[in-house]
Amino acid sequence: MLQAVNQTGELVPIWKMNRDEIKQKRKEKFFCPACNEPLIIRAGMKNTPHFAHHSKSNCSLSGEGSYHENGKKDIYLWLHAQGYPVKLEHYFPGIKQRADIFLEMEKKKIAVEYQCASISIQEICRRTAGYRSIGVIPIWILGANKLKRKGAHSLSIPCNDQAFLHQFRQSLPLTLFYYCSDTKHLIIYQDMIFLSKTNTFGSMHVSKLASLSWPDLFQPRYRDKDLFHKYWQQQKHQWRNRPVPSYQREEMNWRQWLYLHQLNVQTLPSFIYLPITTQYQMKSPPWIWQSRLYIDLFLKKDHFTIDLAKQLLRGHYHSSDYFPLIQPRNHPICEYLKLLVRIGILKKLSETKYQVNRTTV
Repeated sequence: MLQAVNQTGELVPIWKMNRDEIKQKRKEKFFCPACNEPLIIRAGMKNTPHFAHHSKSNCSLSGEGSYHENGKKDIYLWLHAQGYPVKLEHYFPGIKQRADIFLEMEKKKIAVEYQCASISIQEICRRTAGYRSIGVIPIWILGANKLKRKGAHSLSIPCNDQAFLHQFRQSLPLTLFYYCSDTKHLIIYQDMIFLSKTNTFGSMHVSKLASLSWPDLFQPRYRDKDLFHKYWQQQKHQWRNRPVPSYQREEMNWRQWLYLHQLNVQTLPSFIYLPITTQYQMKSPPWIWQSRLYIDLFLKKDHFTIDLAKQLLRGHYHSSDYFPLIQPRNHPICEYLKLLVRIGILKKLSETKYQVNRTTV
């Protein structure tokens, strides 16, 4: 950590000190503001001077590396240079959490977390709920060490990292933030659509942090529709023709299930594997749950309800708690059925009931 409490209770920002000042500080004792354990001064020639816990510490704040330390320092200085009232490593005793950066502006209180290490979804939800319980808005910025780029407009987003998806208002696109403390670049990835459990296509904006202002982070940027359509067609072609490794158990089981229904990937209708914006809420790839609706519902019933479709796929979608930074209103099954109505596969009879068009199915 970049600052610690001394014996008189004063918060000491060691990262601002020169070598002579740090040498004098080594004579003093310092303590973690969260757990009150004694800390060690680390001030080598390469890394930013900082405090560290002893190796056997159980404090949740121990183990932060230089990549993380430099990143939160960069973001703090960036906000400070813009004139915002900002605090580094601000501790909230009421919820026993420390924000990497705390910002107050326009009657809003904002905690910025720079997350470089892997943490569980349960921990993300817990910390997000903690901030909200005291009226603080959490914004998570991932370390670019977690960024897995697949192309100019495509990222692979691991399942745990999907909990960091933001949507600040219903009218704004999904957003992920990444920051590289080595290159000083901020990556804003928006309006992404999932084409599998992790593969996405979206709008990627990469800039030097110094060239951006705080409001720039929240400007909507949308994916190119023509480029996306081309990318989706390529992905669908690869999906239809690629062999499946034996270790991909979910995919192997699904293909065996198709075989039992006298079908295979090549013989599925074209409306299987349609992209929808709410796919991120699903546990299964689109071709699995969409084919389940086709085989177990559309081929068996002339009429059905939304509730029946949801019941059929009850194990295929996440609860809303999985996405603590989003308040989803649209359900992926409802979005898919609406799309099928538009292309003539289904007919909507009421708000909750659909009819299968037997001439197209």
